Amino acid sequence: MRKCILLLCVSLLLTACSADEPDYNVPPAANTGTELKAVDTVWVMESYVGEEAKTEETLETYSSKDGLCVIEKKPSYYEVWLYHDRGEPYAVGRAYAETILEAGRDYATVLEPYLYENIDCAFPNLDGEYTPVVDRINLLKGQIPEAYLQELEGFAEGLSGGIKGMECDGRLSYEEVLLASMVPDCLRGTNCSALSVWGEKSVSGERIISRTMDWPMGSVNQMCTAQAVTHYVMGDGKNSYTSVSVLGMLDVLTGINEKGVFAAMLDAGSGNDYVCEGKKCYSFALRYALENMNDARSLGEYMVAESKNFTFSHNIIVTDEKDCFVAEDCADESEFSTGQSLLRDKDTQLMDGISWDQPDSLCVVNAFQAEGADDYLTVNGDNYIRFCKYNTWVGEKERLSVADVKSIVTRESTQRYSGYHDIYSYLTYHIIIFDYATGELDIAFTGPEGVVDHPAFTKVSY
Repeated sequence: MRKCILLLCVSLLLTACSADEPDYNVPPAANTGTELKAVDTVWVMESYVGEEAKTEETLETYSSKDGLCVIEKKPSYYEVWLYHDRGEPYAVGRAYAETILEAGRDYATVLEPYLYENIDCAFPNLDGEYTPVVDRINLLKGQIPEAYLQELEGFAEGLSGGIKGMECDGRLSYEEVLLASMVPDCLRGTNCSALSVWGEKSVSGERIISRTMDWPMGSVNQMCTAQAVTHYVMGDGKNSYTSVSVLGMLDVLTGINEKGVFAAMLDAGSGNDYVCEGKKCYSFALRYALENMNDARSLGEYMVAESKNFTFSHNIIVTDEKDCFVAEDCADESEFSTGQSLLRDKDTQLMDGISWDQPDSLCVVNAFQAEGADDYLTVNGDNYIRFCKYNTWVGEKERLSVADVKSIVTRESTQRYSGYHDIYSYLTYHIIIFDYATGELDIAFTGPEGVVDHPAFTKVSY
């Protein structure tokens, strides 16, 4: 019954699962005395065919005295190198702090308001007493792998200059710096989606992976001035890898390692109470997996095996040249959850009420899809609508190119009636597309002006 009610509501909002274009015309006003006008269009159909991703020049270069960190400031993002092959983790973290203080002189004014905006969402009634937040930080800090913890400690101590406590005062404290790398695990999640096509669905026959990262940008889009591509240069038989995130954040939300393993996390709501005692940060677990796993299956199986040790349930799309999976990581162990975690692929049976009709492709939104999983897809209009949009739009062409994928994930106009049910929304922080045929990584970074129609992509090294 609840599915029927939801589907009726969804159909009134948007017929996204139909091949027919949704009707967004505003009906005539009756006796209101006000003339209502429909927007021109809710779609941006401008093609990316022939539009090459740009390469951005370096505006300024900064380096720590010991050479363990180098930061290049580019027009849309910071490019960061952390040389773990040359120094101990604590020294690398300290070097990163030193270099940020030189490169991002207003870093505190960017990061601190963002942190407290997220705290207010997770804890709306603290009234300046942040002990519950500090308690979470301390519990989670103790579960971070030692090498990463040492790096984070060096970074937090160097960036804070010894300031302790939590107060939104324009200065970053030790606790605030730690929290910045724990937001997904400690405070909240966001709206994201991803799509992979390959084989008969790809023009080249090789895999294309697209990841849309939705993330709070701050009250004045200040986080868009801190977009970052961070290269972890490793030694001792570890994989080097690249993370696409925010300047100064040492966890991994999206990453690709030197073996071509691409992984990106997406929240999957559960509705159950938050638990962090005895739990791990899944964003640091993903960093560990990229550093140590050489193929998509191994990484996905590792994350599934660890799923009950994490704070929040989530999805991780993971690909390599030959495989594509979604690790559906259910962290819940309550009586209201099935508790199911598994590694989903294109052949996995999906839950009742949904179907994915496109061969050689895989889609993921902020919900599990496999049969037997906790259902926050068909009972959540935002997830269901975005899933249906992908299903319809991926099916419009027999084969898709990188340009076609770019057009799909940026199709919605900024002039539409915006909301969480959009693939390309006012929350889109960046869009990452990796083409296995060419080895090219293209990213559309949202700037301080906010989300724009037909965003430009930048070619990024990894």
